[in-house]
Amino acid sequence: MLKENSLSDTMDVLVERKPVKHVRIQVLADGKVRVVAPEGFDVNSFINQHYEWIKKKRAEIEELAKDVKGKERMLILNGKFYHLVKDKKFEIKEGDDGVVKYYSLKSLKRKLTEMLRKELKETTAFYSRLLGIKYGKVFIRMQKTKWASCSSKANLSFNLAMLALPEKLREYIVVHELIHLIEPTHSKAFWELVGFYYPEYKKAEQDLKKYWVIVERNEIWRVLRNLR
Repeated sequence: MLKENSLSDTMDVLVERKPVKHVRIQVLADGKVRVVAPEGFDVNSFINQHYEWIKKKRAEIEELAKDVKGKERMLILNGKFYHLVKDKKFEIKEGDDGVVKYYSLKSLKRKLTEMLRKELKETTAFYSRLLGIKYGKVFIRMQKTKWASCSSKANLSFNLAMLALPEKLREYIVVHELIHLIEPTHSKAFWELVGFYYPEYKKAEQDLKKYWVIVERNEIWRVLRNLR
């Protein structure tokens, strides 16, 4: 990935040179602009042509993130923010001033993975029986671009950062991915089936966009993602 000069010194543009037929542009959660383009393509002119669109997208992202400014160093779990406190054992203390005790960041990541794995085991089993389908293995990873995905072998991969979401949204993600095992694409039939099992799916999709921005700007989740 290369960082190139853009039409404005204030516009941070990340350029990926790939042998693609169609140029792709994306405004990331931190406001940076990502462009995927072939060698020799004039990115600066392309950015100039899409300048108003970029400004609009940045404004939308800032609106999504406005309620969490100043909380970037707190751990978000289940849609709530917690202070991190080092201790000898892992513990989540609820309340107006919630606290998550942890021994090390690696141990915290392990504990969170265990929590999500236990929940997903129950949720995927319930909805797979309801849908009358079978799935393969369940993986938990720190995915960089998605909340979850499914493979052609019916394996399911879930983003550990799903724990930042309220439980109801995690449930929606499970329903969404399991239905992909029936309808692989986002076709009309897919959304009709999703709507039958999760009627509030349109609101859920909007909420997931908001939480994606929140998680991407959260320093704790960023550190956990980079831990090996």
